[in-house]
Amino acid sequence: MATPVQTGSEDQQLIERYLEHVRVEKRLAQRTVELYALDLRKLAELAGQAGVTLSSVQNVHVRRWIAQMHGGGRSGRGIALILSGWRGFYAWLGREGRVSSNPVQDVRAPKAAKPLPKALSVDDAVQLAAHRDEDDDPWLQARDAAMTELLYSSGLRVSELTGLDVQASSSAKGWIDLQAGEAHVLGKGSKRRSVPVGAAAMMALKHWLSVRAQAGVPAE
Repeated sequence: MATPVQTGSEDQQLIERYLEHVRVEKRLAQRTVELYALDLRKLAELAGQAGVTLSSVQNVHVRRWIAQMHGGGRSGRGIALILSGWRGFYAWLGREGRVSSNPVQDVRAPKAAKPLPKALSVDDAVQLAAHRDEDDDPWLQARDAAMTELLYSSGLRVSELTGLDVQASSSAKGWIDLQAGEAHVLGKGSKRRSVPVGAAAMMALKHWLSVRAQAGVPAE
């Protein structure tokens, strides 16, 4: 384990020179310069704890520090901003002839976890199922009600729902067995699966089929 050392005055001078560079020559906003200063002081602190100077930092050091920050709860976006500041600093050190390579160049921040899709609340689902557009034909109202009930009752994907037919056939991607109260669908990876259809959805389906037949609407 490396013995922690105090950041040398030379490192402090390098940081100050770089901050002056981005302030005067690159004309960055004062707030941006202040954020760079915080990130570079953190870098100097980590380097001191590892027993190395800023000019001696290696890629392995940076990766270790990023892993520590991520493990400590720092977000991927926050780490990306820190890396951006460090990367610019070492690019400048390279132009100044202080380092032969940029230890941050190929380091990337951990990817942020993708949020799970939000599900409808029970109240929202009930409100959606109860919604009716008075301007629609009765059979369209019945169809939309049946689709909504199926989505909520059976947890179908929209692509699975739109591929359903009322009976099995060689061309059907999926179908509903009215007698068994099941929907047979073609899911992800072209895998077949069967899901139960709730009583409310079955009633809505049968009502839609009845209204559709009375209206003389051809099968969809």
